[in-house]
Amino acid sequence: MEGQDARSVAQLVELNVGRATFYRTLAYYYLHELTEEQIESIASQDLEIFEDASSLISEGYADMKAYLRRVDTGTRQQLAVDYAHTFLAAGNYETFAATPYESVFTSEEGLMMQDARDEVYKMYCVEQMQPNEELRIPEDHVSFEFEFMALLIDRLNDGLAAGDFERALRYAERCRAFNADHQLNWIDDLCDAIVDVAKTVFYVGVSKITRGFIHDETDVASDMEEVCRELVEAYGSAAA
Repeated sequence: MEGQDARSVAQLVELNVGRATFYRTLAYYYLHELTEEQIESIASQDLEIFEDASSLISEGYADMKAYLRRVDTGTRQQLAVDYAHTFLAAGNYETFAATPYESVFTSEEGLMMQDARDEVYKMYCVEQMQPNEELRIPEDHVSFEFEFMALLIDRLNDGLAAGDFERALRYAERCRAFNADHQLNWIDDLCDAIVDVAKTVFYVGVSKITRGFIHDETDVASDMEEVCRELVEAYGSAAA
């Protein structure tokens, strides 16, 4: 592989590391209450690092920062209460909770453990990914789906780093397909529900960065697949 192409592959790997990290960050927001340390870290972030991000991502982080402008001893508890209210329906008797399961938003009955759960479970098995069984949470929880995308991106990167461009292409195709089939089909509805249900602007901000990132991913995943296909055509499976 020529020097310029090697540098381009290295840039792809770096881009994918950022994608996987962002997916895992979002996964955490939806599965766990924030710790004091995480709250302080978000509050101290420099928003200039999001200057090149989509407007929704920038707006989302601005909302989160605005809420955390005056962090005090009660902030963590306030966010924990809103997390439970928004995602676990704790104390929520009047509105539709933003329960973050694909089945809830894609099945006619609005129930958990429907076709979407079965579909993603089979995909996880193929990749030998096993969500934490102790949590007793269905596999189509948005956090597990985000973790799965991060795993696919990691394996795409393994192919790029090894010069196995056919492997990289396979995983690029899987990333694009998963984005189309198990993200775009419900993420807007989930984010709309969060905006309707959340009591704090912090979780409204989380919904904005989620929506912005997933829609950005549509173009990124498509472009990544195209580039990997070009690498296969140019170098085959392995490049020296």
